[in-house]
Amino acid sequence: MTRKDVESLFKTHYAQMYHLALTLLFDEAESKDVVSEVFASLLSGSTVVRADNAKAFLLASVHHRCLNVLQHKQVQERFARLLTEGTDTLISDNTVEEQMQMEELMRYLQDNLSPLSLEIFRLRYLKEMTCQKVAEALNVSRQTVHTHLKQTVEKIRKYFNSNSKAI
Repeated sequence: MTRKDVESLFKTHYAQMYHLALTLLFDEAESKDVVSEVFASLLSGSTVVRADNAKAFLLASVHHRCLNVLQHKQVQERFARLLTEGTDTLISDNTVEEQMQMEELMRYLQDNLSPLSLEIFRLRYLKEMTCQKVAEALNVSRQTVHTHLKQTVEKIRKYFNSNSKAI
């Protein structure tokens, strides 16, 4: 797909894509990020869209990415509580076993993420900064932020899949 083709799709479908993302996420910055990621995948050449189903494909892509964001919100909220609140609050919200599992997961991440990945993860998910704001705060490119987040999420998935005691 050429850059001109992607620009044409952007002009034609951006408003609908953004509206769908905003309806699902209730967050303007996050919605813009989701739509941007869809177009970035088109520009990278990793995704090909047929002209006859472009609208449906783009809307489905936004929907899928929004669901992924929402799915990770629950885990993010637990991370936030673990890192920002006292143990007593956590134990009252979760079982003692869940508390131990979350602490184990956080130790795993601290031991297995680079300092930059850990900081990007904390800023993006715990401080709820947009990818652009994280990039600016750390003086790195937005693509670097996306790459580190993708690798971190993959490590978390592997941890959950390989550790039956995980949350």
